[in-house]
Amino acid sequence: MDDHDLEKGPMTARPRPRFGGGDWLMVVVAVVVVGGGAAWWWFHREAGPPPAPLVAPAPAPAEAAPAATAAQPVGGDRLRELLEAISVSAAYRSWLAQGDVIERWAVVTDNLSEGVSPRARLRFLAPSTGFTTARRGDRQVIAAASYARYDLFADVVGSVDVAAAAQAYRELHGMLEAAYRALGYPEGSLDRVTAAALKRLAAAPARDGEVFVEAGGAGPGTIYIFSAPELERLGPVEKHLLRMGPRNTRIIQAKARQLERALGLSATDAK
Repeated sequence: MDDHDLEKGPMTARPRPRFGGGDWLMVVVAVVVVGGGAAWWWFHREAGPPPAPLVAPAPAPAEAAPAATAAQPVGGDRLRELLEAISVSAAYRSWLAQGDVIERWAVVTDNLSEGVSPRARLRFLAPSTGFTTARRGDRQVIAAASYARYDLFADVVGSVDVAAAAQAYRELHGMLEAAYRALGYPEGSLDRVTAAALKRLAAAPARDGEVFVEAGGAGPGTIYIFSAPELERLGPVEKHLLRMGPRNTRIIQAKARQLERALGLSATDAK
């Protein structure tokens, strides 16, 4: 049973050229850091040189949405320097070896902003063990061990240097916006979609205490749904944050709010 089995039915998403949907949402998160300027570490797939940089306007630091300034090409050495400065975590550094930074960043940010699971693009972040429940009388709750699978992920998010993440976002802004527009948004705004992704993460519910679930079927492919109707009505991103547990959700949300402020996106309208 995978985490996405907790959802009632198949999730739907708008098709994205060159980027497929996949099988689970990490979180999401992270955009959190991912979704916002921290998306940095969700975006890597193959070891090797980064894609050739594009020359495009990049925003300068500002209290409101960053203002565009002339961009300089970002070479491979500078790209890695910017990404490595975001966290000293050994786990984070190992994720950087996944490659495809710019494309992955754009796709995950877009998905999170729309409430769609980034699944296929984040398979390397999947927990090594599956979703589990515990019994409480004749009912079932999400097991503490199931939450603990995400502790490392949340700790890496918590280790993010917000100033370094914001610097990476600004220097790579032109390349990121070009990658985002290539998804089918020729007039799209990277700042707006980033603000939407961070706001979604920050606003998701964090549920203290036990979260009750129930089986939606029998057999090896058992599907679990949230017992509380208000939780079952939530979107994929919000549901996955709930499955990460209150401790991990709050770490991610705190970092999302810090990034939002550091990037000057607090006043930016979500798309």
